[in-house]
Amino acid sequence: MNEIRPSQPATPNPPRFDDEIDLIDLAVALWRRKWVVIIVAVVITAMAATFAFGRGDASKATSFASIYSLPKVSVDGGDEKPVVAPSAVMELSQRVFVPQALKQDREADTGKDFQKLEVALQQPEDTSLIVIETEATETQSERITDLHKAIMGRIEKLAESEVDDLRAKLDQRIEMLETRLADAESLADSLSKTDGDLSEISLEIAEVKRELLQAELKKSSLSTGRLVELGQQRELDGGTSSTLIVALGAILGLFAGLFAALMVGFVAAARERLHETESTED
Repeated sequence: MNEIRPSQPATPNPPRFDDEIDLIDLAVALWRRKWVVIIVAVVITAMAATFAFGRGDASKATSFASIYSLPKVSVDGGDEKPVVAPSAVMELSQRVFVPQALKQDREADTGKDFQKLEVALQQPEDTSLIVIETEATETQSERITDLHKAIMGRIEKLAESEVDDLRAKLDQRIEMLETRLADAESLADSLSKTDGDLSEISLEIAEVKRELLQAELKKSSLSTGRLVELGQQRELDGGTSSTLIVALGAILGLFAGLFAALMVGFVAAARERLHETESTED
């Protein structure tokens, strides 16, 4: 016997609200206004490209480096060492030379757009080099060159002063040793005439000659300092690249174009709704 089943009520379709977004309708609306999207995207991308490639070299970050080699002198064993300790030059440069040069630079440019510069000093290990470096734009190359020249000029004067002092000391020592050698040789001549013991005086003469030779070699090896580089430029990798700026401009332009197309559609729909309302009231 067939069992009678109660009929199941039909499931009502879910109500559709007017404020729901239909993706198909949205896509159709955007397609109808595709020229709005294209025009806005092209305009913004063109503006980004103009900014990116119109900056030129003036806005690129550049490093300006200057290098000074301190004077050297030979020491026992044939090795060379700086006449003045690099650490002393670094300390004096940071404390005196750089502030003086920056003050001179500031006084030379009293404009409202004055940009304060920073100077970094380095002393590579196991070398007699003093390196100063400043980051700026290429348009400031002449200003950076003058600043580095002022600092290097002060370092050069310090090095020349130390060289002159050492040369004067070596001259005095050489003169003293020559006098001592002459006295020793004169004494040796006197002893030879009287059949005296020449062993001690001969040793002294040999020692004085050895010291005199070392002093003369040290004087001849004395070198002056020299400016290796002045304001050498090196482009830095920092900053946003032009290609990235254009890409970001294109993405921003696309979203702005979509937004503009939606706003145009919204305004058109609002006007149409307003027109229908006015017609109904009439």
